[in-house]
Amino acid sequence: MSALVDRAIEAAGLADVRAARRAGRCGGADVARLRTADLLALGALADRVRRDEVGDEVLIHAPPPAVSSGAIVLPDPERELTGLDLLREVAIARLTGPPAARVRVDWTRCGLELAQVALGFGANELAGHIASKGGLPLAQGALLGVGKKSQLRPADVVKREELAGLVRRAGRTPVFARVEALAEAAP
Repeated sequence: MSALVDRAIEAAGLADVRAARRAGRCGGADVARLRTADLLALGALADRVRRDEVGDEVLIHAPPPAVSSGAIVLPDPERELTGLDLLREVAIARLTGPPAARVRVDWTRCGLELAQVALGFGANELAGHIASKGGLPLAQGALLGVGKKSQLRPADVVKREELAGLVRRAGRTPVFARVEALAEAAP
């Protein structure tokens, strides 16, 4: 699979972008070119860079931190993006951002499914509010039925397990951010 992906990146004319990234020369001047590149090849390249620079761990912030603390957070609340535009922005952020950048996707703004796909385009952090299927915040101490015998378990635990499964199905390793650590990092 690796050779096939490398050929697709090369066929899309992006092999030099990977070399420039490794040399520390990929930046803002390349954005216009990346905006018109084949999206799947761009995503494959960004995912390769993500793997090389930060590995397979995905940091999950639930709830999201109040301060971005150095992360590139997408989607930008000031811009209206389609799903494909968001994936392109994630890949561009990975390729033109600083080495080992923290590229975070907020699933509250774009949806959990698109956030999962963004993991394949270079994102390495997910953030959002844990909510019910209807999108409402979970009540403190709420319980959910799980399994055939409907064993009731704390809703926030069930939702965190769902998030971890979503990350694992994307081929990554979930790591939950500690709320205390985030509070200490905030200025």
